[in-house]
Amino acid sequence: MRRLNRIQICSTLFIVVLSVSYLECTASAQVPLDPIVILFDASHSPHFAASDADDGLKLMLDAVNASTRYMVRIYNGSHLNDTVLTDADVLIIASPSAGSPFASSEAASIVRMLNNGSSLMILGDPTISQNSTYWTESALQSLGDNIAINRLLDMLNITGVRFSINATSESTLWADTMFDYERNLNSSYPWVMQLDSTTWNTNHPIFKDINGLILMTATLKPLSLSSSIARGYKSSFAQFRKGPYTWGNISFPNMTLEESQTWPLNYSAINGTLPPWLSAFEYNGSRVIISGSTIMFTGRPIDIPKATLKWYYAADNARLFMNMVSWLTSGRATPDSAILPMLIVSSALFFVGIVIYVFKKGKQ
Repeated sequence: MRRLNRIQICSTLFIVVLSVSYLECTASAQVPLDPIVILFDASHSPHFAASDADDGLKLMLDAVNASTRYMVRIYNGSHLNDTVLTDADVLIIASPSAGSPFASSEAASIVRMLNNGSSLMILGDPTISQNSTYWTESALQSLGDNIAINRLLDMLNITGVRFSINATSESTLWADTMFDYERNLNSSYPWVMQLDSTTWNTNHPIFKDINGLILMTATLKPLSLSSSIARGYKSSFAQFRKGPYTWGNISFPNMTLEESQTWPLNYSAINGTLPPWLSAFEYNGSRVIISGSTIMFTGRPIDIPKATLKWYYAADNARLFMNMVSWLTSGRATPDSAILPMLIVSSALFFVGIVIYVFKKGKQ
């Protein structure tokens, strides 16, 4: 009976120790985790400065940097290279100027960065005309220089997605702009749109807790883009700028596909096509996001007369950016689980106890 009690006691202790080892608890890390480095490329004359809170991306990048997970670095050098990119977990390229193209050596360094498992966020922008409240700022009259991005994508051999561009000549390489006369904030400014969850993939982590967005954006092609996770409405369409001061088919938002053949360079997507503006996909073991809007994350007022609401504070814009960074860095700083070490230690202690018990039993 006494022997049975000892066996029961040992069995009970084993079950208790084993159960405790599986309990979730807080464990101090043995080694501090390296920060997740977010590198912002300021070397290609971006339209929105990383250091400008009023008109640029400083508010957004400061919010990323304030998180204990991330460290934001701004690169102002002449060219991206292996040394610059070696520690980058995410490279952000936002609205680069067509006058500052990427060199083939830079593209090669980015490819090596991607092959090492780091991620890439590329943000373009829509074009504007004199109808925009931003037109008086000469620096923004060239907004929509997405040709630099398309050429970079060519060099990176990312072939599935492109920005729609009016390629009439080398001097008029304008992107398109998405319009919607039914889902806008001001009927005179149909390119400032308010989108809801019916226009994006609610199952994708990027859109977790995103209920509404306010944006102006270029569109992506092809219209059947498989990696697209966000689109316009059926009432949305897109068009190119016909010249410095006019849009191409602003009087014909409901053109049929046949009618559009006579305006081949004045449209990108007509009503009913659900034009895509945000793409997210995996590429060679890394992750890539391509979006048609940088401006929606800036600190400048939205493109409506006398507007006081800034893009950064509009709807869930800032949260969307944080979600994109989170998705791009998923798994980059996951601490080792404490369960396995606890199980090994607990099991070792248990078996040491068994050995001592057997040793003492043998002496009796």
